[in-house]
Amino acid sequence: FKKFSAASGLQANLTKSVVHFGGVTQIEQMKILQNAGYSLGELPFKYLGMPLDTKKITVLQWQPPFEKIVARVTSWTARKLSYA
Repeated sequence: FKKFSAASGLQANLTKSVVHFGGVTQIEQMKILQNAGYSLGELPFKYLGMPLDTKKITVLQWQPPFEKIVARVTSWTARKLSYA
């Protein structure tokens, strides 16, 4: 992270950033968190508006993204299709 920051002039916001691990031991997780300065993220979380979890996503969790997709497609058809 330090090399990227030095080269680009950009820095990650540590108060907004979290780390999610998969297949990493607790000891390694603690080492990484201490060195990087980030906090440990919890599941479920949203990525690009979609809920992510280790368990199967329920119908209730899919409802908000599904409604957004339906609304967007409806607006496309209203603008692009003519009834003539």
